[in-house]
Amino acid sequence: MRRTKLEMERTRQRLLDAAERVFSEQGYATAKLEQIADAAGLSRGSIYWHFKGKPELLDAVIDRAWFPWDQLAVDQTELERLPSIAEMAGVLGQGIQRTLCEPRLRRSALILLQGRELRSVSERVLQRLQGMQQRICRHVAMVLEPSRVTGPLSGDSGILARAVGAFILGVISEALMLGWPGEQGRIGQDVERVVLAMLMPVVAAT
Repeated sequence: MRRTKLEMERTRQRLLDAAERVFSEQGYATAKLEQIADAAGLSRGSIYWHFKGKPELLDAVIDRAWFPWDQLAVDQTELERLPSIAEMAGVLGQGIQRTLCEPRLRRSALILLQGRELRSVSERVLQRLQGMQQRICRHVAMVLEPSRVTGPLSGDSGILARAVGAFILGVISEALMLGWPGEQGRIGQDVERVVLAMLMPVVAAT
């Protein structure tokens, strides 16, 4: 019986779901196609029907991944008004909370953290990780505006934005790899407080 396009797409999504779980739990290097097929409840042949092999399957998993940072505005023309520093810190904290606590986001983050090890397999993993950090930095720089930054860093919102971006990715990495001290449900609030502590002393009142 000839499969419909809808059935084929459902099968493809099942394979991506399974690959996402296996790659995040075992790591890409040790994951086997048989394990992915078993996790999806399908045959190994089903994988080759949709993908050329494990590298292409990895690329598809990365392409499908979505994070809260993907919807951050990076240009003032995208917004009705510029968010306050406190509002921005809250959004970043919520993004961290979702990434670490929602299963699909958590799995995607675990895969991205393998980026440097997977460089020889797929540049897309590292590019996705870098793109996420760059979007966070551009959003922070947009909100800060050079005119808001005072003191020794007067007029240089870029360096502060990069510091915040590095901090966000560092929190994700530490929380996933080593665990986070204190209550898991408070990570977002902790991040919000730290971002405010980083920025408020060098940002002019608005």
